[in-house]
Amino acid sequence: MSASQYHGTRRTAQIAALVALALIPVLGIFRIDLTTASLTLFGHPVTLRNFPVILGLALFLAAAPLVTYTTIGTVWCGWLCPQNSVAEWANVLTHRFLGHRANVDVDSEGLIVAPSKNKVLNWTVLSASLLGISLVLGVIPLFYFVPPDEIWSLLTLHADPQFAQFMHRLYFVSVVAVLVDAAVFRHFWCNFLCPYRYGQLLFRTKDALHVHYDSARSADCTRCNYCTTMCVTGINPTNIQPVDRCIDCGECIDACNRLHERKNRGEGLLRFEFGAEQGASGVRAFFRSTLRRLGIPGLLTLVSLAMIAWGLLQPA
Repeated sequence: MSASQYHGTRRTAQIAALVALALIPVLGIFRIDLTTASLTLFGHPVTLRNFPVILGLALFLAAAPLVTYTTIGTVWCGWLCPQNSVAEWANVLTHRFLGHRANVDVDSEGLIVAPSKNKVLNWTVLSASLLGISLVLGVIPLFYFVPPDEIWSLLTLHADPQFAQFMHRLYFVSVVAVLVDAAVFRHFWCNFLCPYRYGQLLFRTKDALHVHYDSARSADCTRCNYCTTMCVTGINPTNIQPVDRCIDCGECIDACNRLHERKNRGEGLLRFEFGAEQGASGVRAFFRSTLRRLGIPGLLTLVSLAMIAWGLLQPA
């Protein structure tokens, strides 16, 4: 087993999620077109009169999160959520320029900066880096409201002046929102403001995928707190509860594995598991446990997708 089996894969997944986020409107999979005041779904224009599609979308948005809450837990947050990705990358840059223990979070007890790093140059480079990220990511929301050809006309300076002025304002708002999130809010949004997070608090269970501490091998634990140090959200991975801020990133698992591998003590004491079902074996047991976890939300999700497909296939 690799001592860093999750870190690299998760970084790839985060980048892929951001690329997918940009491609969804560009490919016409989903876009709210302000130029025509219409909704585009899988390349099809959708109006409010298309009741099956509208109802299917509403049902999907309500049921799909319930499926993730009860099956993969917080994997969405740790592996795919763009907000968490931006927050993590902002923390990486902060630690690089202000010290490994630097903390500038809005919900922290106070500003923590390494004395040797507390220099104007370091603050300037950090600020410029966060601004650069914001300038790039700030473009993505525009594609959800304007067709790609309109964006291209804006970039090539062929857009209508009034339209260009509107887009510049929209882009400015988007960049400022990303910058404030990266520089100020970071995981404060995840912990206290995210509606998806509150849904997890209501519906997440121990049956969902979560980090498990092998208490039967507690004697092998060196009490080094290495897993806590590497935790993205700063909790204790050896005692995670369903209401904790764990985002199933797997960084603590990698940390524990690295430490035990270095000391030739076998595997670490942390791993991912699906509640009481982790001991089930065989294909039939796997599908049975998966279906049990999906339950009614899974059925409603399938129904919503069927309604959307049926509505899109109807003649205009």
